[in-house]
This record gives sequence, C-alpha cells and structure tokens, in this order.
Amino acid sequence: MLHRSLALVLASVVLSAVSRANGVASFNTLTEGNLGTLFTDGGITFSNPSNGLIGTVNFMCEDASGTFAGFPGFSAPNVLGMGGHVPGPGAGYPRFKSFEATTGQIEAVASVTAFLVSNNPGNQLILELWLGGAVVASTSYTVASAPLYQQVQLASYDVPYDHIVVRAQGPTDGGVVFACFDEVALYYTPPIPGGTPFCGGDGNDPTVTTPCPCGNVGAPRHGCANSVNANGAQLLTTGSLAADAVVLSASGMPATASCIFLQGDAMTDIVFGDGVRCAGGALLRLRTKTSVAGAAQFPDATDSARLSERGGVAVGSGVVRFYQTYYRNSAAAFCPPATFNVTNGAYVIW
Repeated sequence: MLHRSLALVLASVVLSAVSRANGVASFNTLTEGNLGTLFTDGGITFSNPSNGLIGTVNFMCEDASGTFAGFPGFSAPNVLGMGGHVPGPGAGYPRFKSFEATTGQIEAVASVTAFLVSNNPGNQLILELWLGGAVVASTSYTVASAPLYQQVQLASYDVPYDHIVVRAQGPTDGGVVFACFDEVALYYTPPIPGGTPFCGGDGNDPTVTTPCPCGNVGAPRHGCANSVNANGAQLLTTGSLAADAVVLSASGMPATASCIFLQGDAMTDIVFGDGVRCAGGALLRLRTKTSVAGAAQFPDATDSARLSERGGVAVGSGVVRFYQTYYRNSAAAFCPPATFNVTNGAYVIW
C-alpha cells in the first residue's frame, strides 16, 4: 500500500496537471531543416542559439531516426541541433555553445535530454534556471572520454524559474560540446504518468520518515550524501512512457562504482547502508552496472531488454513500481560501518 503522504502527492500532481498546461518539446511535428533563431514547439519558445563561432547561427530540426534508433531515451524521429543538418534519417553532432527556452510563465521543474560525442572531454554541459535576471539553480554533466556516444538527462526540481539556459563551458575549443537535444520539458509539477522522484535524503521529503543514518543529508531530490558528493546520488527517469522506452539514469555516485538498479512493488522506509531505501515489497534486481564518471543507466545501449520487460510490467496497466539504485561507496571512514549507499527513489505509474 502507498504511504498516505505519497498518495496525497500523487493526487495533488494529477489535479495540478489538469489545471495547468506543461511545456514539452519533442520536435517531432516539425519539418527537418532550418528553424531560424526563434521558434516554438510544445508550448516552449527557444531563442538565442550559439555554437561558439562568430556570426548568427540558426536552430535546426534534425531527423535522427536512423542515428539514434538504439538509444533508449530517444523520442523519434527528430532532435534539435544548430548550424546545419544531415538530410534524411542520419544525424550529426553539431557544435553547441548555448540556447535559451521558456514557456512564458513561472515553472518549477526542468528536464533536457542531450546526445553527445566524446569530443572535448572535460568540457561541461550545464542546465541553468533563471529567475528575475539571476541564476537560481544549475546542474551539469562533464563529457567523458569514453564511450564515444553519450546520452544524459539534466534536470532540476522544486526551484521556481522563468526561463532556462542550456550552455557548454570548459577548457577545450572555447568550451563547446558536440551535441543535439530531445525532450525538453519545462513544467510546474511533474507530469503523470511519467517517472517522478521521491524518497529524497534532504531531511525534508514528506515521503521519508527515516533520517540519513549519520546526519549525511543530501540535496533535494537526491539520496543521502556519499563520500565524494555532498549532494548525494540522484536517480531520474527519462524516455517516453508511451513508447515503452523509460530509462533509469543514476548520477553523483563514485567514479567507477558497482551499482544495482532495483525495482520494488511497494514502499518501505528503512536505513540502507549510508542511505535510506524506500523501494520495497518484492524487490527485483534489474541490472548490475559499473558507473562511468559516477553515472550509469538502465537500460543503455548494451541492453536488449526494456525496463518494462525486465520489471515484468506493461505500459497502460496502471501499476506503480518504485525504483532506486544501490551503489558501492567503499570509503570505510565515511559514515561507518556500511560501505554502500543508495540514490533517491523514482516511481513510475505504468
């Protein structure tokens, strides 16, 4: 049975989603080609594109149905790039420096999916939330030297903002990355029935009554702090539920930690190593991974099974499943005696 507090959260989110439209741009109804320097899709207006070179650059709608067909978080057929496109189902990775996006109203949740190549490792892709002319929150991803093709979801929750800036910075090639984008979502409350985070280790989440075991509270919508990340590790969902392509993305773990993606069919609320586990009931170990630069996904390009298949659920069934990621944190001096921790949770209404 759901905790009463989470049941109230679910009801509140459903009511909010009915009364207030969200902005979700997938670019799939657009025609491949030049979009100019200002365009609107899915209730979101995109502006100020830059690829780090002198002169004006335009947004481009890119048919990527061939190139990204194997990426579990890809929403076919189109993605967003800038400066040029490859006609047909093939897609390139253009130079990227920055763009802005807004729904024209105050929002509190932002999510951007990016596809990158490993050019310019060490440069960062950053999602900034702006309100009243100032940055109020940001999150970032550092391009790794491997694998060659990388997919990342940048997201922020519970911080009011009026527009976002997605930008690149770093020590190489003027700080640019080579990337295109899919599924940009700006909204006030998380949409149902997609994945929604819960079980935060920040000490304020109403769905959690068990404190982090050694006062190691993390950031909102993260797990309890670990030895390398005071914010704690974070689990997010990306991909399309309708297309049965939901992906679990964990980040903020130790650089090369062994981790296990867990699914439960009920909630619990117990100390689990250096963290708090809320995914309970019949627990299923979905897959074991090794993090790269502290991040891992299930499924990723090496997996043949979808999350629904591995978890034994079906889209449209209405069942709720709860997810967390266990990971090794072998710094024995940190929050002894345990040497493992866990992310926040995420639930999906299938």
